[in-house]
Amino acid sequence: MKIAFVASEAYPFVKTGGLADVSYSLPRELARRGHDVRLFLPRYYRIDKRNFRLALVHAPLGVPLGFGEKWAALYESPHAHPVRTYFIEHDAYFGRDGLYDDGYSAYADNPERFTFFCRAVFQAMKAFEFRPDIIHCNDWQTGLVPVYRKTHYASDPDFAGAATVMTVHNVGYQGVFHKDNLFWTQLGWDLFTVDGLEYYDQINFLKGGILLADAVTTVSRRYAQEIQSEEFGYNLAPEFRKIRERLHGITNGVDYEKWNPATDPRIPKTYSASSIAGKTECKLHLQHRMGITVDRGIPLMGIISRLTYQKGTDVLAESLFTAMRTDPFQFVVLGSGDEGTIQKFEHLRATFPGRVGLFWGHDEDLAHLVEAGIDLFIMPSRYEPCGLNQMYSLKYGSVPIVRATGGLDDTVVDWDEAHATGTGFKFSELTHESVCAAISRAIAVYWNAAAWKKLQQNAMKFSYSWGDAVIEYERLYSSLAGPAKNRSADRRP
Repeated sequence: MKIAFVASEAYPFVKTGGLADVSYSLPRELARRGHDVRLFLPRYYRIDKRNFRLALVHAPLGVPLGFGEKWAALYESPHAHPVRTYFIEHDAYFGRDGLYDDGYSAYADNPERFTFFCRAVFQAMKAFEFRPDIIHCNDWQTGLVPVYRKTHYASDPDFAGAATVMTVHNVGYQGVFHKDNLFWTQLGWDLFTVDGLEYYDQINFLKGGILLADAVTTVSRRYAQEIQSEEFGYNLAPEFRKIRERLHGITNGVDYEKWNPATDPRIPKTYSASSIAGKTECKLHLQHRMGITVDRGIPLMGIISRLTYQKGTDVLAESLFTAMRTDPFQFVVLGSGDEGTIQKFEHLRATFPGRVGLFWGHDEDLAHLVEAGIDLFIMPSRYEPCGLNQMYSLKYGSVPIVRATGGLDDTVVDWDEAHATGTGFKFSELTHESVCAAISRAIAVYWNAAAWKKLQQNAMKFSYSWGDAVIEYERLYSSLAGPAKNRSADRRP
């Protein structure tokens, strides 16, 4: 198949979150299986042309926008071989330090910037005569692509056989803007309806994408169910219920070439389920690196996360004050986020000297050391579309403690001591009491050497790679392939 994969970020070019990892791993796995995959990205200022060997392949590229046309340049990089990667360059839109914001607030022209990007992708494909079978879009920044496919490019012979797939990585981010921004799209006001882009008298890029895509996916099965409820749907639950027949949950895979303790070059000592001794050396290195008491025997718990409301880290910080008085364990944090939550963890470190280590920011080497060195990984998210760190933790024998939501619920099996089954610990409600109870339960199993060994072995047997996930995507793509007229979703409001 010919597949256009459209995203606003992708590793190793530019990354702010898990979307970048998916945009690297899934296209690469598809290409390895023989598909012709083209990845389309904006050429942000931080994407260095020399480092990534960008070559100009088309300029100027005309992009219809607003009352007229803007001009872009199209570059290609071989850096992510076997995926051919293309960059849309327009300095006024993407020649700035941030991707979506300046570090404090979102760019005011984001609707114009990403309208331009979505339209430019079609123009780029026309320029080098790439006629895709599938156009796979990701999150609100690409939400207008399915809309354009059903409007401006509905009768374009270059896209006659092209079906669109819209992946929702996090429904909490939707691309909601003042309705006057419809001007940039060159779309008619007939699309400004409850069955189109209209959203509380504004326009919603993600809503347009999910309603007009031929198929919609989320990044776990549980999350696909949850977003149809008012609690998790962020005011789009009615739309997700409306398209439930073409809504699919496909759990993100893990790149085990990067995340495998048996081969990981970023950790001081490799190890595996059959020979786990190296994990202790990693633990000692982590304790030293984080400035906490070096003690191989004490349980070491950790988290790698954005400290935001979604991640439940506010409740976690408060709960740890109780838990650390009740149970002897250490705690480390690698992350950044809400200043109020950061201060709670700083207070925790001051209250329990030698037991709490904090690193604010992101360090890829340290992330691998944390996964290898901790005994327990905690992830108390209010909602979690998929989550990758809990799956990394399983592979590294760092037993996860998670709230049973979204991908966390899909990928972690609760420990059953009577039958010695399960891979971690789950709790249902995000409350102070539930978090403390889950931590105490996990610590109690840690002190039972035989049970702990079995639990670690169970966890390290978990495997769900992109090789597994890609099979589900191929099935979905195949079901959509063919003339547009044969697809029930080929319609516009």
